[in-house]
Amino acid sequence: MFTVFIIGLICAIIGSIVAKNKGRSAVGWFLLCGFLCPLLLVLLALPPLHSKTGERKCPFCAEWIKSEAKVCKHCGRGTSMTSSTE
Repeated sequence: MFTVFIIGLICAIIGSIVAKNKGRSAVGWFLLCGFLCPLLLVLLALPPLHSKTGERKCPFCAEWIKSEAKVCKHCGRGTSMTSSTE
């Protein structure tokens, strides 16, 4: 947690220096960069939205279905990976 704070502080200082050199509000950009940098780091550390364990994509409609499914609940087609007869 302390590392995220330090990285946020460094980003905020750099952002305020750049803003001051461009004639912008250094305090406003310090606050903006100080809040956004740690937020982005937290978002990057989160797990993916969809866990692929126990699921696979239907070969016909590309929707996520359970690995054991024989018929897709979205398109209604058979999803047997071993036989591709239609």
